[in-house]
This record gives sequence, C-alpha cells and structure tokens, in this order.
Amino acid sequence: MTNFISQLIHSDKANPSEMFSNPSEMFSNIHRKVSALVHPSSTSSPTQSVSTRSFSTTNWDITINFEGAKDLPRGDLLSSDPFLEAYLGPPDDKTSLSFVTGVEWATLSPKWNATWSLLNVTDGMELQIKIKDKNKMMVDTDLGRASLVLGADLEGTRQHVIDIWKSDTRRQGQLFIETTALKSTGASAALKGPSTKGPARYTRHTSYAAGVLTKDKKLEFYTYRIRLYHLADIFGVDSRFYQGWNRAYDASQRIFADTLDGLNIRNALHSQHAMLYRHGRSTTYGALAIASEIGELLHGDRLRKEPEQDLRTVVFTYSIVPKGMYFSETGTAFFQDFMSKHAMHANRAAEVLFAGEFRLYRDEHHNNDWTLLIDNNSGTYAPSKDELYKVQQLFQLNFPDLMVKAVDREDPYLKSLVEATKKAEATQASRQSQPMTLFGTESGSSEEELLASHKNANHHCEL
Repeated sequence: MTNFISQLIHSDKANPSEMFSNPSEMFSNIHRKVSALVHPSSTSSPTQSVSTRSFSTTNWDITINFEGAKDLPRGDLLSSDPFLEAYLGPPDDKTSLSFVTGVEWATLSPKWNATWSLLNVTDGMELQIKIKDKNKMMVDTDLGRASLVLGADLEGTRQHVIDIWKSDTRRQGQLFIETTALKSTGASAALKGPSTKGPARYTRHTSYAAGVLTKDKKLEFYTYRIRLYHLADIFGVDSRFYQGWNRAYDASQRIFADTLDGLNIRNALHSQHAMLYRHGRSTTYGALAIASEIGELLHGDRLRKEPEQDLRTVVFTYSIVPKGMYFSETGTAFFQDFMSKHAMHANRAAEVLFAGEFRLYRDEHHNNDWTLLIDNNSGTYAPSKDELYKVQQLFQLNFPDLMVKAVDREDPYLKSLVEATKKAEATQASRQSQPMTLFGTESGSSEEELLASHKNANHHCEL
C-alpha cells in the first residue's frame, strides 16, 4: 500500500522531534487532515468541500459485509469453528490490506455479519478470501477459499452467493456477502492507492485462572487485541527497522539470551501468551469505529459499578506488532511474577513496533472527550521518545475523534499519575495468594538438545 498517508502526515514538520515538541499544534494539523482524508465527513467546511470535489477517479469506495456461509466442511470430527480472512492484494504480501472476522463456534453455517469499508479501490482488484477452522492450541485448518472481483460491476448495493472451493478443487459450501460500492470522490479519490476506513476489529479474551489470581470479585481477567490499520504506512514492513529489545536492561538480556535459561523464559512467555490470548466460547469479537466504543469496551462495566472512579489511575500495558495491538490492564497481583509483561503480550518477539503503557479517560479540560494518554514506558523494549509521534499518528488515523496524547516515560504529569496509582497497585498485589510459575524445563532433555531444537531462539514479531 502507498506511503502517501505517511508523507502527508509528515508534511507539516520535517523533524520528528520538533513535531513532538508541540503536541497540541501537531494534533490539530494532523487530526484535520486525517479526518478529512480517511474518514470523510459531510460536516467539512465549505472551503474543504470545494477543494476535495476537484478529485475524481474511476476507483471505488466499497463497504463489504461478510454475512455468513453454509454447508462448510468439518474441520474436526463433529463440526467446525469457522472464521474468515479477506485480503486486498496477495495474502503473503505484508503491504496487502487484510481483514479477519470473529469465530463462530461449532457450526457449519456461521453468521459473522462483519463489515469492512475500503476506500479508493482500483477497478478490477480481486478480494481473496480464506475460510478457516479455529484450533485453540494448534494451527488453524483451511476449510476453503473464495474470491470476489471489486469495482464497477458492484455499483450500488448487491448480494453475492459465492462458491467456496477446497484445495482439491472441490466445491464445499457457499459464502454470503453484501457489497455497497460508490465511485471514489473528494478526499477518498485523493488517495494514491487503496486504503481502509475500518472499523478496527477487536477480540477480548477471558482467563478465569488469571482472574482468580487477581482476587477480582468477577474472577475474570481480560486481554485484548485490536487489529489497527495503517501500521505499514507508519512503521514500514522491514523488521530490521523495528524496535528491538533493550540491550541495556538486565531482564531483557536474560529473556533473549542464547542460553538454556533464555530459551526456558521465552518458552514460558509463549505459553503465557497462548493461555491469555486463547480463543474460546467466552471470547468476544467486535468492531471499534469511534472513541466512545473504545471507552465502552475497556471501562463500560467498571463505570456502571463505580461511576466516579478516576480512570486515569487505570493502567494498561501494550505491545504493538504487525498483527495489531495486544494489551491488558496492568498493576494487578496476577502480573507480579512476570519477568516482562511487554514480551508476553508480544509473544516473546525480539522486536516490536512499539510498547509501553496507556490510560483512557474523559478529559474534563477538553470537552469531556475520550482521551488516550499513551507512553513508551517499557523496560524490555525501551522505545525512544523521538518515535512517540508515530503512535500518536497511528491512533489518530484509526480513531479521528479520539484525543491522543503521546508522552515520554519521564513526563512530569505522567509521573504524578504513576504515584497516584502506587497505593492501589500495592493493595492489589498483597492479596495474591499463589505465585504464577514462569520458569520451567522440558524434562528428559539436555541443554544441548533443547538449544538444538530451538535454533531460532530470538523470535521475531509476526508479520
């Protein structure tokens, strides 16, 4: 996908450090441009409307609703747990736009009703679709493939019934899709290539075992994954330029050491990631288009129980990798025996796009808008404060109505918030009654055998 969006964002100030030094001006300039470009609105000013009408192409803005399927093959003995992946461009191309639905459990006729909106799609581009069976602990099973040509032939709203093909060229089931296609105009037509309007898909995973360790009355612990768009625009696709692990940090040195101890730590982090991000019947799936939907996802239950709670003291730990943002609430007793929460969320990746902590709250000093205060507070990866502007851009592209403040770990206001949460964290940690085992060994194997069987000890983030 083109880096046009990235070039546009960078046009206001050539120096990233200078951009960061004046976040309010940066936010205003970028927010206006991105909102008009990626999320066109009928409320644009007359000046904007006149200038954007001059853009016109033969490309298309297409909204795709993956309604469901029927007569799918069985992925296991009795049934399937199907989900859908869609790609605009080759599936193995890191720059291709992609989309994933939630999982429908134990059915051969799933109903996903998942919507993907695309901008400035070239006439004749092929949408490649994969139907898969979710396996909780193993590799997902391919159930079949389908395709749909996008463009002028889809003008207006249309219903599609598409055959699903197995790898052995047998038909197996049908796919139901609704499309709405309009010719690209205005800000959409100004794009130099296909882009996405979202919405960002999320999964929320529930761990009751971890919930017990937090001593939370509801006995649930949530981890979240959001498939953010425009990651390639902002961070690129070459992992050599991603944020590597912090060589000056003792814990990072132990985690990524090419030794038996390092191997065991990485295996433990991988096991913890698999446990906390496991898909199951308690996993919820959905889409996030606006800031209030993020607020409801992360704080809805909390605010219904305690409407006056200060959300600035609720902290989340996150890692961003090419497949999205992985995070959970932190400061709980459950995490006290983890060597690295960031490496766990990143599934032991040796490099990430970014990592740190964030707070989401309503800012009474800014029209009570939902505000994301996000930082680079990660000892494991230690992103530079000079790169914080990229995280700010990322969230402004995905959620233009979200106020985003990206601050360094040493920011005085952030430090004051950290102090305000310490007592609550200490109280919560003191309630933990049993530690979580982090380190382990594979019985019956020598150190040489273990290291030989894991030649790629320093794992990379998934691309």
